[in-house]
Amino acid sequence: MLSATSSIQTADMIAPRDHQARAKHYRDLLVGAHRTIETLQIKMQELEFALAATKREKDYAMSLCVTRTAAEEARLSAFRLAREKAAILMENPDDEPTNESEAIRAIRDPKPKWTAV
Repeated sequence: MLSATSSIQTADMIAPRDHQARAKHYRDLLVGAHRTIETLQIKMQELEFALAATKREKDYAMSLCVTRTAAEEARLSAFRLAREKAAILMENPDDEPTNESEAIRAIRDPKPKWTAV
């Protein structure tokens, strides 16, 4: 790609000597430059629109994700709830603990699956 200085020098070297022809020559060059700029601006708008769409898709996908810590906490709380529910089911009808219900409550929490202890 030519630098701005070299393209100006090239435009000056090929410009006609006649004043009116020279003005038309520079106008034609400016028209070409404006067309190129407009084309690039349209392309930039398309790229920005595509980028915004990609960001929206990423944000939506990330909203569906759960952190490892949150997943581990949910997993642990689900286990504790199930353990307590099983222990309650093993109690006597008058809510007195039994050996089985106490044995269920003595079961240790599971080891972390996704996080380190």
